[in-house]
Amino acid sequence: MYICAIMFKSSVFTLLIYFTVSILALKNVEGSRPVLEKTVEALFADRSEVIHPATCKVFTSSTKQSKMCKREPGLPNILVTAKQQAITACEETFQYDRWNCSLVFNRKAKRSIFKKIYRETAFIHALIAASVTHAVARGCASGELSRCSCLGSFKNASNWQMKGGCGDDFRFGKRFAKNFLEWKNAGNDQIADLLKQDVNIGIDSIGEQLKEVCKCHGFSGSCTTKTCWKKLGPFNSAMGLLKKHYHHAVRKKLVNYTSKRAVSPKVRRKLKKDKKNLVYLQKTPNLCVSTKGRVCKDRHNCATLCCGRGFVVGQKTTTSRCRCKMVDCCFVKCDTCVEEVDFYTCK
Repeated sequence: MYICAIMFKSSVFTLLIYFTVSILALKNVEGSRPVLEKTVEALFADRSEVIHPATCKVFTSSTKQSKMCKREPGLPNILVTAKQQAITACEETFQYDRWNCSLVFNRKAKRSIFKKIYRETAFIHALIAASVTHAVARGCASGELSRCSCLGSFKNASNWQMKGGCGDDFRFGKRFAKNFLEWKNAGNDQIADLLKQDVNIGIDSIGEQLKEVCKCHGFSGSCTTKTCWKKLGPFNSAMGLLKKHYHHAVRKKLVNYTSKRAVSPKVRRKLKKDKKNLVYLQKTPNLCVSTKGRVCKDRHNCATLCCGRGFVVGQKTTTSRCRCKMVDCCFVKCDTCVEEVDFYTCK
């Protein structure tokens, strides 16, 4: 009896340990909401202009983020720019898509896009990382941020004398964005790896927009000296590439690797290839329910947006400038034209 009691207690103790480890493992898989996720959600979800009491003002920041905002007084305004341009660009780009940058699926408050890692969640992580990188790089060139360096001169095939020019400091923007989002501290589990990859995709999308711009100096239009710098286009210029990544995102599955042999050479090659794509875990719910009453871009767009339910054609009156002509040497005079145009609404 005594031996049985000991064995029973031992079994109960083992079960308790097992369940404790299982709960901790589950929390580790679900994630304990690292700063990376909190920051992305805070910047995208808050559509108001409320000033928070924290140092960074745009949202309630972490200790490290607060220190960064304190060291760099211009950073809160940069974050406001990053937040606004990300939301505006997203809404304009996805205006005629089934998902139009809403925070919930099918207008249901419980179905937040941040509850799981959907295709849209992956895209938003890339979007916010890209926007912060872009805003910081631009802030360097404009002088709003004081702790970034001016880009040095660079050479080309010509023999002209080159002068270094100050430009949009993408390298600093990339480094700063990762540091601010606490990219390294996001974790080492598979979920963290996915989100960190999505952040990298967003940042690299900005880097691909970097162009070399030069200006000539000299007598009579000659190019005796040439000032060159790196310049980023407007943030919208990166949205085409980001949306392409959204449509080509790859769905992944969490894998329980029990040994090193579990990762075969074929799997390793696939993992390396997938590093160039946005990655997500859960399939997006059917969004056709929420497109009722949405306005299409044109008839062709209705075929996708309305999910085959058809559409209603309406008419509206628009005014525009027309028949413009130059008068009195230097002024343009236009008439105002009124026109009836069709618009299409999903049934």
